[in-house]
Amino acid sequence: MIPQAAIRPGVMQALILVAQILALAALVFGLQFLWNTTGGTLFLFATIGPLLVGLGVIIVAGVLLYRFRKRHSLFAFETFEPGRIIFHQGEEAQCAYFIRSGEVEVLQGAGSDQKVIATLSRGQYFGEMALIHNAPRNATVRAVTKSTVAVLGKQNFAIMLNLMPSAQEDIMKTVSERAMNQRVNHPM
Repeated sequence: MIPQAAIRPGVMQALILVAQILALAALVFGLQFLWNTTGGTLFLFATIGPLLVGLGVIIVAGVLLYRFRKRHSLFAFETFEPGRIIFHQGEEAQCAYFIRSGEVEVLQGAGSDQKVIATLSRGQYFGEMALIHNAPRNATVRAVTKSTVAVLGKQNFAIMLNLMPSAQEDIMKTVSERAMNQRVNHPM
């Protein structure tokens, strides 16, 4: 599963609404200035009006920048508490995971026959085999400690492999080593 955005869409909509209200308030102050030009309204319009419009512009710019960065980011980040399953064996693969902190264990089998086949930590990755082979997950992965991972979607994974030959070589080497270990530890 691909993680949800860090800021919910409802929060962004609320920020845009606040920016619109600030611009409307500035308009009201401007109209008040036109109707009753006095020293007080002149001061109010000259100081608070631009401040409200400026604050509204800053909010809209912040939301647009966040949306741009989110759309153009290669990775999303997610944190898993100890014991939480990151994905189950047999699930469809949507992304690969790169461990930033913490430790996870890779399990194969079902029910009481599940066995830990590997423990991975910072700097290692998992979930790539199913993406490369376009196959269901061949193992279950569970967080051992609180773990933060960089999540790379299927499309971005393919882009990364095409654009970074060294990453492709490293990942293919790891896939080969894991496949060999699996054959040695679990002969057919």
